[in-house]
Amino acid sequence: MSEEGQSSDNLPPPAFDPTAEMEYLLDGAKSGKVSIITVYQALLRAPVYAMFDRPVEPEDLDTSANALVFETADMGKLMVLFTAPEHADLIRSDLGEFGNAGQLSGEYVVSSLAPDTGIIMNPGHDLGMKLSAEGLSRLKSDFGSQGGPQGGGDSGTQGGGTGLPPAGGMPFPQLN
Repeated sequence: MSEEGQSSDNLPPPAFDPTAEMEYLLDGAKSGKVSIITVYQALLRAPVYAMFDRPVEPEDLDTSANALVFETADMGKLMVLFTAPEHADLIRSDLGEFGNAGQLSGEYVVSSLAPDTGIIMNPGHDLGMKLSAEGLSRLKSDFGSQGGPQGGGDSGTQGGGTGLPPAGGMPFPQLN
């Protein structure tokens, strides 16, 4: 069947060439060559983009901004994250007021999420992942929530971060 005869519901997810470490690792995980532990450790070091209900700028933080969280039947609450802001374009028109991408560190997201919230990375794209709150909690417990040169290097705060934004500064919007 040609693409002209297919509905948007049965088209394959759009592909993009990986350019960031997280994208290469997600591609490797998809083919079984990279473990979830490696992806998780890279997430702690990576910049990610969340969708907010208003523009957010790291230099002028609006702590009342709300991040987009989907509620799913099979995995509960999932915070929507992207590896690059342009990857949100595919679903931006469906996000309504949550069409504002804001950059965060993966470490900050992991350490700040509510305990009942997981993540969904690059929804609608071929290179993405879902990680339930339970799965994220297990990874945090086993490997920490602070990134380091090799990832997961927080021996002093196993199972949770400091709750402070990376590199000090003002608190970021509540992620829940």
